[in-house]
Amino acid sequence: MKLSKISQAVGVICGALASASAFALPASSYTNTDEVTGDTFNIRISGATAQDNGVLGSALSYCTAGSLHRYQLTTNNVVFFCTPDVGAGAGQINLPVTVPAKTKLAIYKYSVGGSGAGVDPVNLASTLAFLDLAKLATAPACTGTNAATSTVDFDGTGPLATYVNVVCNTVATSGALATSATSTLLTSGRVSYIGLSDVEPGFFTNTTTNLASEPLSALIFGVPVTTNIRNALQTQQLATAVPKIGNLAAGCVGLDTLDCMPSLTRGQLTSAFTAAGQTWAGIGVTSGLANDTIYVARRVDSSGTQKTFEALVARTGNGQPAFKSCPGGTVDPFVTPDSGTTTGDAAAVCNLADSADPTAPAVFAGSGGGDVSTCMNNHQTQLRGAIGMQTGEVKPGASGWRFVKVDGNAPIHADVAAGKYQFYTDASINTRTGATLPTATALGYAAFLTRFKSDIKNPTIINLINGSDQTFGKSGLMASFTTGGTPDFTGATPVNPWNRLVGGSAIDNCQAPKAPF
Repeated sequence: MKLSKISQAVGVICGALASASAFALPASSYTNTDEVTGDTFNIRISGATAQDNGVLGSALSYCTAGSLHRYQLTTNNVVFFCTPDVGAGAGQINLPVTVPAKTKLAIYKYSVGGSGAGVDPVNLASTLAFLDLAKLATAPACTGTNAATSTVDFDGTGPLATYVNVVCNTVATSGALATSATSTLLTSGRVSYIGLSDVEPGFFTNTTTNLASEPLSALIFGVPVTTNIRNALQTQQLATAVPKIGNLAAGCVGLDTLDCMPSLTRGQLTSAFTAAGQTWAGIGVTSGLANDTIYVARRVDSSGTQKTFEALVARTGNGQPAFKSCPGGTVDPFVTPDSGTTTGDAAAVCNLADSADPTAPAVFAGSGGGDVSTCMNNHQTQLRGAIGMQTGEVKPGASGWRFVKVDGNAPIHADVAAGKYQFYTDASINTRTGATLPTATALGYAAFLTRFKSDIKNPTIINLINGSDQTFGKSGLMASFTTGGTPDFTGATPVNPWNRLVGGSAIDNCQAPKAPF
């Protein structure tokens, strides 16, 4: 038995028992004749893009080192295929005893549209266009020069193994290569049994007859701006003592450390997110750009990130008025996409020059978090200043955007634990009840679900999921502290001593954070 990655992390097993890494498992090894018949154990998850790293971290922890292939059509439609680390040891997983034996594991994640895909499709048992391993096995789009293959190290020097990432392309009728979130060349309609959402289902639907929802973990959200605006803020805040911010140190411009992170105020954010056509000068920021318009990179209405920014950051009503909102009374709405899209804009539109016809949208709506990042990169390239929305574990790297503080507080574990940074939600995991779905009734599925829920709430596993630290500190997911144990108000551990649970169990992200002890 090899020493599993989780076991290394928690220190349960002592000694080096690792075996040689297995070869990555390609799609051609998939031989199932249907969802439950064959030697592959299929798990289908839909919903929040903010939870994608959680699914990836879990997949890596369940697989033997070196065996994982990650196939993607877009960043919002992926499948993890590997040889599972099966056994009774700490950190290993058990698969059901069947004929033929389950010797392979496939975890599918459909994130198109964000959190909404983890609510209604699960409740209604409607099909989603999941990638189909049987099609990928023979698809020209996923082999040779049509696919981009790379080896990825998710957590740097951490305990999780590397994996092989394959980006597939579909061949358009013109013969040019193009990607599509729902290409039938590579996908098939399947039902999701596990749904993940950044906020409770009530923000997306009024009907939850077949849905069981429970708390998952706390998720930190941050405010990204294009790098040119971050630098402009640093320059401005070096020269002026701003309330709740103070002067940055000399030499900070262009640096990504916590001490050099500039800040916007809550009022500036509300103005940027509710006033279409607002300028940086209009909210007191000297951008230095020829085009001073504030470009907004938001998400579609089905996104949990969008709901979070509506409810907690901009304090607007729900973009889908029939569903749950936090503010009382009539307030200005969140700015709407120029295109009026409900499914998501193509990030390439943000790369249109100001002189182009049509020009880049002042308000972009992305289907996934990756679309927002790409849009902001494109605005930076075109010398425009944009503001967007992201989750705290997303690393800017060499991209054209950076996180900023809000009222002098950063999107990090320490500021959340201290009760200073409150732009986070209690996320939910949603499962369908009372239905005879193949995935719901298949042997071993309930046990896997129990294990998955336990892992994705575990602080040690959350540390793995968050991956390497941001340049300015630890951010991303935090385990929810309910009762028992000793709360940590320092952020040294990824445990949030506050929560938004009513009565200690019911998620209500309109609830102000409180300590449950």
